[in-house]
Amino acid sequence: MTDSNKNVYIKETKNKGKSVFANKPFKKGEFIFLIVGPIVSKGTIYTIPITKGLWIDPVPVNNLGKYINHSCEPNAGIKQRTMVVAFNNIRKDEEIIIDYAMIVYKYGNEVTKKRLICKCGSKNCRGELGSWSNLPKEIKEKYKGFVSEYILYR
Repeated sequence: MTDSNKNVYIKETKNKGKSVFANKPFKKGEFIFLIVGPIVSKGTIYTIPITKGLWIDPVPVNNLGKYINHSCEPNAGIKQRTMVVAFNNIRKDEEIIIDYAMIVYKYGNEVTKKRLICKCGSKNCRGELGSWSNLPKEIKEKYKGFVSEYILYR
């Protein structure tokens, strides 16, 4: 892995494949890692939108962003467009998870309906990977300050 971030590590999970885990505790708002990679003009299931028609692809550089999984009850969020930060306090060895709706305004052809089925297992699971455009107002308010600037300035 090209990341030199010693604050996190990658580990296999039981039902989601590999994921990012905290190697130390994080306080709410604390920087965890930066999603990096080449800028591409076609979205995939791994890319992170940064502006209309452009995405960062963490796969070619084997960046941590490739392994961050979704949850309808996230403990991490996004600052600016690619900085992963603690949305809540995170314990050492806890999985770092975001709500993909914090970075995706609306899904396009890059994700099939089957891939949109949420399997996060949280008590507040919405049943599908959400996008900012279809989140209820109360969740948008809860996520305030932890959402990609791309979504806010679209």
